[in-house]
Amino acid sequence: MKNLKLTLKAWPAITLITVALCCLTQNIAKLFGIELPDQSIIDIVKAYAGWNWRFVFIVAQIVIILPVIEELLFRGLLFKLPSRWGGKGATITAVIVSSVLFSAAHYIDQPFPNSAFIALFAFGIAQCWLYRKTNAIWSPMLNHALFNLTNLLLMFIVE
Repeated sequence: MKNLKLTLKAWPAITLITVALCCLTQNIAKLFGIELPDQSIIDIVKAYAGWNWRFVFIVAQIVIILPVIEELLFRGLLFKLPSRWGGKGATITAVIVSSVLFSAAHYIDQPFPNSAFIALFAFGIAQCWLYRKTNAIWSPMLNHALFNLTNLLLMFIVE
C-alpha cells in the first residue's frame, strides 16, 4: 500500500516535469529556428482517433502493453541488473544507460531528434528512482501507464 501511495504521489509530478521539459525543448529549438517533429506515435493515434477497434487497440498498446514491456526491459533488466552488481557508480551508470536507451528507443521509426528526447531521458531517470525507491517493478509500470494515459488525454484536450 505504501508503494501505491508513493507511485500515485509521484505520477503527477513526473508527468508535469516531463511535459514541461518537452515544451521547453520545443521552444528553445524554435528560438534557434529548428523545427523538431513530434513523436511519430502521435500521428498514428490522431489518424485512428475515434471509437473503432483499431483506435482501442492502439490505446491498449500505449497504456497497458508498452509500459509493461518497456519497464521490464529498461528498468527490470537494464537498470536493475547492473545496479545489483556494483556499488553507487554502477547504479548511476545503470540509470544513465537505461534512460538514454529508453529515450533512444522512441526513435526507431523516425529521424533523431524530436521534441521529446530530453523529456523521455528525464522520465527514464524518474522511473529508475521510483523503481529503486519502491523495489517493485509494478510501480514504474503503473506510473508509465498513467503517464501515457495522461499524455493521450492531453493530446485530445489541448488540440
